[in-house]
Amino acid sequence: MKADGQDFLEQLTSFPPNTFEGRFLKTSVRLGLVSDLAADELSQLYRAAFRAALCNIAFNGLGGCDGQIKPEQEGSRIRLECKFMLARDRFQACTGWKKLRTSQKSSIERILLQVRVDEKNLAQ
Repeated sequence: MKADGQDFLEQLTSFPPNTFEGRFLKTSVRLGLVSDLAADELSQLYRAAFRAALCNIAFNGLGGCDGQIKPEQEGSRIRLECKFMLARDRFQACTGWKKLRTSQKSSIERILLQVRVDEKNLAQ
């Protein structure tokens, strides 16, 4: 295995650019993560980013429920959020994260790890 993340990202090149995998690949290359993170660290970031995307879908009614957020699905949303936070914490505990430049960390958090709830979806 190569010391950098090239091996991991090469696995994503077969995905179309408009998929999560394609966007993750493009973002990782643009941020210079290919040479700054090991393959296992990029894999951890991928898992955390994927879980963040799932949270954003679930928290904002972007799934298959016609934009509705069903109260009976709250348990699933909580589990998704917990899995995201665990994956994010694991990634941020890795050596590669600690060595990244502050600007890279900020970009990763803003682009890949941000979970937001639209104001209209906040409980009142």
